[in-house]
Amino acid sequence: MPTRTLSLRNLTPIIDGIQTRFQTLAEKMISGENPSAQETNQLLLEIQSIKQTVHQRCQNRACQPADLSESAYRAFLWLVFLSKPQHFEQHLSFISHFLKEWKDRSHKVVLVKMYNSSFVFQCKPGRTHFTVTIGEGFLTADSQAMHTLVNCCLQSNRTNLAELRKLSRSSTYKQVMESIWQHTAQSTRSTNGDFYDLQQLFKKINTEYFQNGLSQPRLCWSSRRATRRLGYYHPDTDTITLSCFLDQRTIPSYVVEYVLYHEMLHKKLGLKEVNSYRLAHTTQFKQQEKKFKQYTDAEKFLKGLQRT
Repeated sequence: MPTRTLSLRNLTPIIDGIQTRFQTLAEKMISGENPSAQETNQLLLEIQSIKQTVHQRCQNRACQPADLSESAYRAFLWLVFLSKPQHFEQHLSFISHFLKEWKDRSHKVVLVKMYNSSFVFQCKPGRTHFTVTIGEGFLTADSQAMHTLVNCCLQSNRTNLAELRKLSRSSTYKQVMESIWQHTAQSTRSTNGDFYDLQQLFKKINTEYFQNGLSQPRLCWSSRRATRRLGYYHPDTDTITLSCFLDQRTIPSYVVEYVLYHEMLHKKLGLKEVNSYRLAHTTQFKQQEKKFKQYTDAEKFLKGLQRT
C-alpha cells in the first residue's frame, strides 16, 4: 500500500533552525546580554507564520494536519504549541535555565533541543559538543528537575535515570504533553487504505464493544509493511497505527478488526505500573481481549501468519 500521509519538504531544517535560534537567545540571556524584544518577537512571529503555512498546505490538498506523516505532525503540533506567547516564553526560559545549570557544572559545549520528540530524553556526546534532546513535557521543570536532567547528561547512572523516569511520568509532564497533542480531525487520505478504512472500522468497533465511549484517536497505516508488529498504540500521542500489511484482500476483515480492537483496549485500559515498570497486557486486558466475537479465529489466523 502506498504511503497516504502527506509529507512536507524542508520542515526538518526549519525546525532545526528554530531550535538554534532559541539557544542563541538563551545564551544571550545568561550572559547578561539580554535579547531585544524585537529579536524574540521576530522568532515568535516566524513560528506563527510557519504554523499557518503548514495548515494552508494541508487545506490546499484537501486534508488535515493529522494526515501528515508522523514526524511532520509532531513538528506541526509543536509549532502550534509554541505559537502561543505564554508557551513561547516558558520554552525560552527553560532553555536558558538548562544552559545556566550546564555551564555552572561543565565546560563542555552543549546544543540543547527541547521538542515534541518521540522520546523524553536523549544525550549524544560528540567530538566537539554534546547534543541533548529533551521532551517538551519538562517545560515547567523546577530547579531540582533541571538538576536531574543535567545529571543524566554528565553522569548517566541508574539513580539518575530512575529519577528522570519518575519526572517523565509526573502529572505536570503529562499535562504539558496533553496540551500539545490536541490533534485535529482526519480526512480519509491517511485512514482509507486500499481495502480497509480505519475510521469506519473504529466507529464499528467503538459501537459494538465500547458503547461509543472511546474518543477517536489519530488513526494511521504504517509506512512499513511489518508482519510481526501488526499494530501499536501510543498513549502519549493518542495514536493507533496498524501495519499496512493488513490492508490486503487476503486478510479477513475480522482479523483487521481484532488487531484494531486490541489497540483500542490499550487506549481504554491504559498502563498499569508495577515496581516502576509499566505493564500493558494485564490479566484484565487479556480477559477483555477474549470478548472479541471472533477471538479464536483471529488468533488462529495470526498465528498462521507468524509461521509463514
